[in-house]
Amino acid sequence: MKGAATRHRSAVADARRLAYDALIAVEQRPVFVNQVLDELFAARNPAADDRRLAREIAAGVVRRRQTIDTLLNHHTARPQAEIEPELWTLLRVGIYQLVFLTIPAHACVHETVELARRLNRVRWTRFVNGILRSVQRDLTDEYGDAPRSDAVPLVDLEPESLSVTHRRLGSSVFPPPQDDIAAYVAQAFSLPGWLAERWNRQVGGDELVRRATWFTTPGRMSLRVNLLKTDRDTVLEVLRTAGVDASAGEWPEAIRLGQLVRVENIPGFAEGWFSVQDKSAMGAAHLLDPQPGERVLDLCAAPGGKTAHLAERMQDSGRILAVDVDENRLNLVQEGAQRLGLKSIETRLIRPDLSDLSDESFDRVLVDVPCSNTGVLGKRPEARWRISADGISELSQLQQRLLQGAAARLATPGRLVYSTCSIELQENEEVVAAVLRENAGLRLACERRHAPGQPGDGGYQAAIARVA
Repeated sequence: MKGAATRHRSAVADARRLAYDALIAVEQRPVFVNQVLDELFAARNPAADDRRLAREIAAGVVRRRQTIDTLLNHHTARPQAEIEPELWTLLRVGIYQLVFLTIPAHACVHETVELARRLNRVRWTRFVNGILRSVQRDLTDEYGDAPRSDAVPLVDLEPESLSVTHRRLGSSVFPPPQDDIAAYVAQAFSLPGWLAERWNRQVGGDELVRRATWFTTPGRMSLRVNLLKTDRDTVLEVLRTAGVDASAGEWPEAIRLGQLVRVENIPGFAEGWFSVQDKSAMGAAHLLDPQPGERVLDLCAAPGGKTAHLAERMQDSGRILAVDVDENRLNLVQEGAQRLGLKSIETRLIRPDLSDLSDESFDRVLVDVPCSNTGVLGKRPEARWRISADGISELSQLQQRLLQGAAARLATPGRLVYSTCSIELQENEEVVAAVLRENAGLRLACERRHAPGQPGDGGYQAAIARVA
């Protein structure tokens, strides 16, 4: 029995070390936490439980960073600027477990202190223990339904619902929500202050809270069945046999999952039976509606999920030219096509200004532009801390240029879909309107706005037709 307990503690500690190392990498380099974790898992080969816990802690810390930092600043006498960044990261790892996970408090504190020892930072141990114990004492066993300055919101994502409870604290930590809802949301739900204020002005406090609540979660997961190789019922049966909660989605190729899974381990993935893709992303191919035998241009194609969906809908008949400016990411398009058994996709590396992209015309064009990712801040948690108002303005200029370049290669008659995973007017409707004003032969056929959490990722798509 003692040996089993020792193995459990060691496994948990390994998970914390993985999470800590991933967070340090994210702080020091422009990388994504899940990408770093995948690299660490490949190098260290941890057990499945360690992988799950490491991913939960690391991604959770990034998502709830401002909430954690607000709590830390409340319980430390020294400002963050006077504390070593690596020590602050370790404290974040400890606080996340104490507040947001169901691990016993004594284990959270003990294992975080022990991690400091394994990092050869024995001088940190007393400070870490003191801060975590202080936060632990501030957490009560009282819960409520309403936001308060002395309560931390805890979000539970169910397959069909999203619930929030507020765990009372022994002291007021956050701004009073009734006085400044944007400041409260920024700290209690972890959004940049400028973004919370921007959304509050645009959509009001209730929608701001709803968005912020959704973005504390990784979101729901969905799959796209490759109907050229199998059918949805077969994949659903495979998933259920593997113990995965799954149900049919809106389209014949869509499957909703009731849990997050590593699809690489599901039978059929390597054989190309299905891919991971959100409902909102699937909407781009449905809106473009490419037909077998057509010529299709996919601008900004990498990593290739939408490219493959286009090919599947075309019965892999015709030609898809998938272009991108990043060679490594463009390789992912080809790898995905090979796994799915698709032959109609041709990849090509191009310059950012499109100067080496031929003037050839295409029946259909998809332009899925680089964007701020404000519609997918739960799945891409780092994005919220890397975007800025000025950055969105710069992106909108790039997006206009890309849309202009895509439109210039659209045949008459032809159909183009402009797509983002942003929910900013500046990147969506305003970009489309600006390009339409400058192109008399184009008209807006329809627009689709995907609200975050209803039921999946947020984003925007516009179908544009060339009529002359």
